[in-house]
Amino acid sequence: MPPSGFSKPVVKGALQFIGGCYRDLLQEVREGKHPSFEAAIEFELKQIERVLERIHINEKGELVDRKEQGQLLLPE
Repeated sequence: MPPSGFSKPVVKGALQFIGGCYRDLLQEVREGKHPSFEAAIEFELKQIERVLERIHINEKGELVDRKEQGQLLLPE
């Protein structure tokens, strides 16, 4: 079951993570990995879509890979 609410530390951590992702993406654009900011964002969105197609939360609440017969993605 997902949590019913999020604590301040969780929200802060999520925002720090997102900020780090944007900094990394900005650096990739500056280094020429992507021809434009728009291309970089489109690339990242496609990456996210691919991951979302593969992951699943099973009945035990574990994050598993759909294509690997339920292999745990975040082992304990």
